Amino acid sequence: MPMLTETEKRRYERQLIIPGWDESAQEMLSKSKVFIAGAGGLGSPVLYYLASAGVGTLAFCDNDRIDESNLNRQILHSEKSIGQLKVDSASASLRDLNSNITLMPIPDTISANSIDNIVGDVDIIIDCLDNVPTRHLLNRYSIKRNIPLIHAGVSEMHGQITFLKPHVTPCLACFFPETSIKMKIPIVGATAGIIGSIQALEAIKYITGLGTVLMNKMLIFSGLDMRFDCINLQKNMKCRVCG
Repeated sequence: MPMLTETEKRRYERQLIIPGWDESAQEMLSKSKVFIAGAGGLGSPVLYYLASAGVGTLAFCDNDRIDESNLNRQILHSEKSIGQLKVDSASASLRDLNSNITLMPIPDTISANSIDNIVGDVDIIIDCLDNVPTRHLLNRYSIKRNIPLIHAGVSEMHGQITFLKPHVTPCLACFFPETSIKMKIPIVGATAGIIGSIQALEAIKYITGLGTVLMNKMLIFSGLDMRFDCINLQKNMKCRVCG
């Protein structure tokens, strides 16, 4: 019979009183390991909310350092963090939030040669990147290792998110072309906060088995007119990755 400590019961009380969210659901979170690619605009709310929910192990990879232009959206970091590695700043913030979880900061760059060692064996992968080729590396790894992938992207006041489950849903390559164009993406920080929070919620639902996730659907958000739309996604039977 799963048992939480009295400290855990107090800490997660507001979750434990959700219908269907019992101690066993909280134990599932505490025993789970999530990989987050990126500790920036999307990664900040994802990491904050997974840590606050009690996900047991958070592995997160980012090789960038913080500069002033990050601070309009990357809420894990602050002015005193400028110049630091993002994973170091993120670790300090997350330790202050929840000292009872395991943090695995990885100051590295995901590549075809490094991805096996960096991601490893996890329960779910969360794509918080702004680098299209690396997103597709994660997608191929997800299929190879049969690990679900939560994809999201943001720009200006717009965002999108979907839950990709290998051999069940379309993969990223079915609907998102692989390009190597690099550009500064315009973004209002609150947009990343909204979409990153939904990514965190999707991961929590998947781990606990509560609710339904965005499989075979893409949630589209427009902050300009405050509208959410959902479109159906279909497998590309000629997909070079999963077809």
